[in-house]
Amino acid sequence: MLEFKTRKKIGIGKEGQIHKDFASLVKKYEFYKKLDCIFWSYNASGEKRTIITGALLKAKGLKTGIPDYEFRFARDKILHSLFIEFKYGNGKQAESQIDFQNKIEIFDNAYYEIARSAEEGIEILEKYKLIIE
Repeated sequence: MLEFKTRKKIGIGKEGQIHKDFASLVKKYEFYKKLDCIFWSYNASGEKRTIITGALLKAKGLKTGIPDYEFRFARDKILHSLFIEFKYGNGKQAESQIDFQNKIEIFDNAYYEIARSAEEGIEILEKYKLIIE
């Protein structure tokens, strides 16, 4: 039987649970047509994986520092991007995440936010009016 070494212990973790809870809420808003965005997605660049899978993803162009979630939405025929990075507890951004944030924040139509719970993530969506009342 083949065994693959992993860099980190595989499991969902506390931040992973926040991701699942947030995605579940977003999917409910989407199902009930209460999410006003063109596109949203989770970025799995920080997931725990085997060394082989990590090397393959890196070879395909996966970058570090990309936030957990991306939302694209239009206002007055202008495309906007909202990036949300989730951190558990007192977790801090990695240097690559700070670099990404600095690159994004120079644009008028791109936004970067940090959330520490699924509820905070929804509040961010409300702030940018992506949740329809």
